[in-house]
Amino acid sequence: MSETWCKTLEILKARVEPEPFERWFAPLEVIKADGASLLLGAPDEFSVKWIKDNYLEIIKDALWDTVQAPVTVNLEAPHSRPQSNTPHENAATANRQTAPTHEADTPFLRFTFEQFVVAPSNEIAHSASELVAKAPGRQYNPLFIHGGVGVGKTHLLHAIWHQIRANQPHLQVLYTFGESYVNEVMTASRNGRLDLLRHKYRGQCDVLLMDDLQYLTTKDFPQEEFFHTFNELYNCGKQIVIVSDQPPQMLAGISERLRSRFQWGLQVDIAPPEFELCVQILLRKAQRENIDLPKEVAEYLAQRFKSSIRELEGALNKVSAHAKIRKIPITIELARHLMNNVVPANGHNQDTVIKVVADHFGLSVSDLKSSRRHQSVSLPRQIAMHILREHCGLSLPAIGALFGGRTHTTVMASISRVKDLVDTELATERLLRDIERRLGFA
Repeated sequence: MSETWCKTLEILKARVEPEPFERWFAPLEVIKADGASLLLGAPDEFSVKWIKDNYLEIIKDALWDTVQAPVTVNLEAPHSRPQSNTPHENAATANRQTAPTHEADTPFLRFTFEQFVVAPSNEIAHSASELVAKAPGRQYNPLFIHGGVGVGKTHLLHAIWHQIRANQPHLQVLYTFGESYVNEVMTASRNGRLDLLRHKYRGQCDVLLMDDLQYLTTKDFPQEEFFHTFNELYNCGKQIVIVSDQPPQMLAGISERLRSRFQWGLQVDIAPPEFELCVQILLRKAQRENIDLPKEVAEYLAQRFKSSIRELEGALNKVSAHAKIRKIPITIELARHLMNNVVPANGHNQDTVIKVVADHFGLSVSDLKSSRRHQSVSLPRQIAMHILREHCGLSLPAIGALFGGRTHTTVMASISRVKDLVDTELATERLLRDIERRLGFA
């Protein structure tokens, strides 16, 4: 059966994005197999719960395609910490399984309401998320949160998940990504298992959390499925929380009837963080990770990296790593030295990114912005789009406008191609990393 599982993993690898595959599927091990049933071992109880909630049907589909027969799949965590004989420790273990509170149980532990730094730019989104987590389905349904890259949208989504799982463990909470949902729908359609998928999202779901909804754009059939799923959940009083990089009215490619439903509840945006918020985020992160961070260094980084919390924390990681490796204290001089060649990801530096990419390939900026489709120009253009999206947080329409008014679907396809090439071609991966290093992103 191990050979069967290896073949199944190869199918899953082709159907699931690389990050979730490595996180959830690659660590699974075969514990027991007897023909029509399979028992898989996961690293911990949180993984067991997450895979059952989000990926079990995908695993069953892949097994069916491998053996051409139905296989019952169960999961357990054989290597989890054994229970102590003392009642106090037994109770602690039970609490961890019901509501993850230990860093080993979940990679998203720090994404809680307690760890979210509130400021004017995000206080409405934070308050709405807390109310939804306390009373799912009773108000602000659907809750639609939108904003740029790295401003805290996903943090709030995970915080809702944690609080509901902690306080109302009987509720079935499904967390998914727009791209993952599209893949699930298309896979279920190909394999004739749409009924199972619909049961998962409509019959078994009490709270649906969807991240990166924008990936549903231009996908007509998945949109149709999500439209009916939305209606079913809403009519049954189930909570829906959606995160996107654009407000509903700006989501080109989303059907009008689906867009109108997103506007039924509450729409809140998260603006780029203020200077004071950036400083507080850095100081709190440093305290949590036992980093001795002088306030003047936090203020320097906060002033330099204003547009993205993700980028801000990345700058702190770089400074603290250098200090640790070299066994020296973190100082303002060290921070300035390390950040000297880093291009902050904000709007007025987008031209710098395009110019650096053009120079790397021996092209002019006008070449990248032209309508030429030759490989010698199209690949550099696609790489520039990828970097602007990944590191600078520009929206798809904004990137398209920079390159001669290209549509957001063209930009999305270009970014997707770069990701595919990086995953399959070592030369492209090295090329991208070289450019990112020149820009200070790696």
